[in-house]
Amino acid sequence: MTGRAESVPERVYIVTPYLCVKGAEAAIEFYKQVFGATETVRLMEPGGRVSHAEIRVHDAPIFLADEFPEIGVLSPQALGGSPVSIHLMVDDVDTVASRAVAAGAIMLRPVADQPHGHRNGKLVDPFGHVWFIATPLKNVAVEEM
Repeated sequence: MTGRAESVPERVYIVTPYLCVKGAEAAIEFYKQVFGATETVRLMEPGGRVSHAEIRVHDAPIFLADEFPEIGVLSPQALGGSPVSIHLMVDDVDTVASRAVAAGAIMLRPVADQPHGHRNGKLVDPFGHVWFIATPLKNVAVEEM
């Protein structure tokens, strides 16, 4: 007999970034120090590379792994940069930006108040990933932007 269950559990669908980094163990520590990430999973391969790790920043999951060039898994450093940016809301963008720079990130756009109601900045972490970090200041209607 085939058919649908009378009650299908509600699912939550999310998009989880999967970062390839050169030096996953160092990246995990950077994300802990700068963004307050917590590590939930780390799988190591026999050669010492991180084959899969999971961290959480607030409630947001982020997966990451070391480079595996033999199967085409390359970091932004190997590719000469990344076309993808990650947007992260934080409680205090100025403090997070300062921590990031102190830990080796480079500010690409200084933190400043924006007309859309956020205070934000843009940085590249030591592993080549680009982050927009922001703190909401006020709600602004689309028509006012």
